[in-house]
Amino acid sequence: MLKLITVSLLTLFVAANSYADVVFEIDQKEMSPESVNRINGKVKDNNMRMDFMDNGTEMEGSMIYRGDKKEVIIINHDDKSYMIMDQATMNSLASQMEQAMSQMEQAMKDMPPDQREQVKQMMKSKMPGMGGGEYVEPVLKKVGPGEVNGIKCTKYDVYKGDEKVRQHCVASWSSIEGGEEMMTVMLQMADFMDQMTRSFAEKDGMMGSQVQFERNVFNQLRKLNGFPVETIEYEDGTVDAESTLKSSKEESVTAADMEPPAGYTLQKMGPQ
Repeated sequence: MLKLITVSLLTLFVAANSYADVVFEIDQKEMSPESVNRINGKVKDNNMRMDFMDNGTEMEGSMIYRGDKKEVIIINHDDKSYMIMDQATMNSLASQMEQAMSQMEQAMKDMPPDQREQVKQMMKSKMPGMGGGEYVEPVLKKVGPGEVNGIKCTKYDVYKGDEKVRQHCVASWSSIEGGEEMMTVMLQMADFMDQMTRSFAEKDGMMGSQVQFERNVFNQLRKLNGFPVETIEYEDGTVDAESTLKSSKEESVTAADMEPPAGYTLQKMGPQ
């Protein structure tokens, strides 16, 4: 979930002040295993919806940010259910996960060294940044001009220590149709998600490092004052994923699009 939210927010980060309905499309490409997916997005008032399309056609899941209620709705279309994420929920979930991680760390102390190392490597593969180590402040470096789908942009590399972990190509809002209208709700969502991740970043042990790194990436992007029309993710020096703005336009969006589908069941978030 963290990676999904992180990549989506980094691609959609914003800052300004207007309300108009907008629809947009973002292509997402994963390198391993290879797949091409799409985000279909809608903005209405201070609410935003993103539908995650597997292979660009089949709706895999959806996420709705409700700025009026300060919450995120996560929708699972396979089992027709949804969960609601707000500050209280995230605080509770962070505490539960920290307790589980503490129990795992305690159990690892009794393992043979080789088995303990195998568990650490498995955890790192599931969530990069977990497994200990000191926090590393992200560094943004301006690279130069670029162009994506006919939109001029400026490239910025993001470094974690000596490792380049991603690159953004940031365009001015005025160069994107509906861009300036999208800024307020997206900034609100970025602030909301930044606050949500504080629940995890403030935890000690194995939980905080990666989450804190991503939080500060959001904070640095705030200074760019533009829309990342392309984001490239790197892992071990090779391209791991790409997100590219395909299109955006002003178009009417219904209020029903900002609600869970009728007949879907509300589920509790976290361990049941």
